[in-house]
Amino acid sequence: MKYRSAVLPLAALALSATIASRAAAQDPRPTTSFTGDVGFVSASGNTNLTTLTAAEKVVRTTGRWMFTEMGIYVSSETNNKQSANQLRLAGRVDYALDPRLSVFVGVTTERNKFAGFERRTDEIAGVAWKAIVAPRDSLRLDAGGVLTQEEEVDRTTQSYPSARVAMNYKHQFSKLAYFQQFVEYLQNLQTSGSYRFNTESAVVAPISTHIGIKVAYGIRFDSRPQPTFGTTDRLLTTGIQVSY
Repeated sequence: MKYRSAVLPLAALALSATIASRAAAQDPRPTTSFTGDVGFVSASGNTNLTTLTAAEKVVRTTGRWMFTEMGIYVSSETNNKQSANQLRLAGRVDYALDPRLSVFVGVTTERNKFAGFERRTDEIAGVAWKAIVAPRDSLRLDAGGVLTQEEEVDRTTQSYPSARVAMNYKHQFSKLAYFQQFVEYLQNLQTSGSYRFNTESAVVAPISTHIGIKVAYGIRFDSRPQPTFGTTDRLLTTGIQVSY
């Protein structure tokens, strides 16, 4: 029963991919971009610490269609004991109704037992509006709904709908250097007072045409986490970014 609700968004993604692949044959100039991040910290002596962060993002645009796939992995050990292990994978399909307005569907799945859950799947759908389109600045606003399915660390499960709003702002200091701010708010429609709030602030400074230094700070807030778990996770990462 808990997997039945995933059929419609996944079917929509498959149908979108089929239509877009046919449209690609008629579009002479599809574009693809790739971004990869990696960071590693190792300390020994009075403190034994290793931390690995890795992320990748692929965006494929063809005609009115845009496909986005991304993955994030964070692993850390402190004094030879695992202290963080997070894996998040996401896919999204956007279809442009006009140059600024589009509709989208997507799926995000995450594993993070240190935040109180073994698995969390968010199936999203909504509309996106490009509120700002300028040479150095862009702002995209999302509004829509989410169906969340969770398996907690104690193996209990729950499923609930949420309303979702999000913004993604980017400012280009130059062609390769930029600041980006992402904010997401999800209001649980089933349980009063339950919501999630996620942000990430990032700055990228180029080293060469395809390589840069990225510094990012993320906050993930859950107003009603599982018992014995905190409400807020914070993550500061620095590392190398490769983009094409």
